[in-house]
Amino acid sequence: MSLDLTGIGSIADLAKGVFDHFWPPDMSPEIKAKMQLELETKLQEREDKLVGVQRDIIVAEMQQADSYTKRARPTIVYAGLGFIFLVNVAFPILAFFTGRPIPELNLPGDFWLAWGGVCSIWVIGRSAEKAGFTNTVVRSITGSKK
Repeated sequence: MSLDLTGIGSIADLAKGVFDHFWPPDMSPEIKAKMQLELETKLQEREDKLVGVQRDIIVAEMQQADSYTKRARPTIVYAGLGFIFLVNVAFPILAFFTGRPIPELNLPGDFWLAWGGVCSIWVIGRSAEKAGFTNTVVRSITGSKK
């Protein structure tokens, strides 16, 4: 079993699979090899462009002047996780060690709706941004300027 660190093997396999599926089996081997090579080249160019866009996004995020903007949405996520930890882990542990009854604390349904919505939208927006989508919806979700 060989390890393909470059990803070229997977691109070649994809190109061969696509090629075998769409082109006739009676095609001459020379034409088949030439067309497969062209398809592999196009797929590699696409992969290189995608990786370049992802790199550019990460670099742009790290070069923002306002350091809190980079953390504002994650702050909402982490604050919610902190509240969940306090109510469901820290307070019950404290109650156990102090011998007092566990307080009747529950995070309200509105918290779960708001926090779950923010987390979901933020994760979807970040995934779309890292995949190279830069439309107005993605920019408004992630807070990016370009």
